[in-house]
Order: sequence, then C-alpha cells, then structure tokens
Amino acid sequence: MRKLVLAACGLCAWLSLSEPARAQNDECRAVIARAIKAAGGEDKLAAVKAIQMKVKGTLSVQGMDLEFTAEFFKQQPNRAKIAADLNINNQNVQVTQVINGDKGWAHVMGNTMDLDADTIKMAKDELYADRVASLAPLKDKAFKLSPLGEVKVGDRQTVGVLVTHKDQRDVSLYFDSKTHELVKAEYRIFDQFSKQEVNQEKLYSEYKELLPGLRLPGRILVNNDGKRFIDMTVSEMSAAEKHDDSIYARP
Repeated sequence: MRKLVLAACGLCAWLSLSEPARAQNDECRAVIARAIKAAGGEDKLAAVKAIQMKVKGTLSVQGMDLEFTAEFFKQQPNRAKIAADLNINNQNVQVTQVINGDKGWAHVMGNTMDLDADTIKMAKDELYADRVASLAPLKDKAFKLSPLGEVKVGDRQTVGVLVTHKDQRDVSLYFDSKTHELVKAEYRIFDQFSKQEVNQEKLYSEYKELLPGLRLPGRILVNNDGKRFIDMTVSEMSAAEKHDDSIYARP
C-alpha cells in the first residue's frame, strides 16, 4: 500500500510540473505563430532558402567608424559570403569573406588567406542565429521554446522567447507585443577582433516588403557587449531556392 501511495504522489508531482511546462511551450509557440503571420506567413518564409541583399552602413571597430557598402549572400545552413567596400582614411578597401561548410577564406587587397577555426565557428554560429531569427524553422519540435517574460527593448514593449537546440548556442528572441514583429535577437558569439566571446544583440527595425509578400527589417543594428558594432540598412533583397556553387568558390 505504501508503495502505491508513493507512486501516486510521484505521478501527481510529475503532472503538476509538466502541465505548466506544456502551457508555457504552447504560449511560446503562439508567440512565434503570430510573428510568422505578421511577417507574411509560414509558406512564404519557408520558401526563402537562399538570399542576396545589398546594404550600406557603418562598422565601428578599434575606435574607428568605417562607412561601407556590401553585398551579402546566405544559404542555410552553412554558406555565407560578404563582398564589402570599406572607406578607411578616405581609401577604398575591398574585402571578401566566404564560409562554405567547414572551410572559409578571405580576400583582402589582392591576397587570399584561409580563415582560422574561431572565425569559421563565429560565422557558423551567426548563420544559425540568423536561421532562428528567420522564424520558419521554429515550427520544428527539435527547437525547444521557453518564455522570457515581458521586456522593454528601447521604447517597445516585447515578449521574449528563449530558443534552445542540441549542440547549438541559445538564442533569445524578443517580439513587439502589438505588431508581433521581431525586435531583437541575442546570443553569445566569438568576436574576431577582440578574440573573446561577447554578448551580441541584433536590433531589427524599419520593416517593409523587401521580398514579395514578406515584411522584413530594413535596418539592423548589431551591438557587442552593449557597444555599437554595425549599423546597416538594406537597399535590395532577392531570394532563390539555391545559389550557384560559383558564388562560394575560392578564387
């Protein structure tokens, strides 16, 4: 009899813990569903496999604010390319950096060099964070969601959701309570300039229809440990099912 009582108590305790957990998970998935709908819908978001975009902005590094224009290519899960023109002391410097699977290289002022392991890992971590921020993959139950509560981001009231996945860094997402738009993504990442891990946050604003039927952020502000790192605006964007391999090929 004593064993039956203990077993019953254990079952009741498990139920009392699991029911709130399920309710919280359902609440988080509802937040994501509203954000997906506000962006244009699950089907349209899921159809975006590879993107190309043109941007301009300012890179703040080592005490300098460098103006730049750039063209980005991203193809999930592990391909990325940036071709940038930087204005350094009124001199134009062209920089290209590519991540292609587990390999990476950079081309600067006519010289091509392999990227070190830390820089490749940083780029892959950022690709993953961007994948999370694209929202559509979060319908997969492999992504675990938990609430972060209501948080003020700038002057906007937001609802936070923590996204976890096996063998990946945690990513915190914050959504506008009224518009349901993604306002901020936050995660830990290696900084190739300081050679240390930093807390990186991406702030999204100026939403507009950058792709047919999809409202996406036209401005992205990146802060590392609370300090401005990149401030950029998107001028053009296009999407494809897959990029040609030549885009990511080493010269």
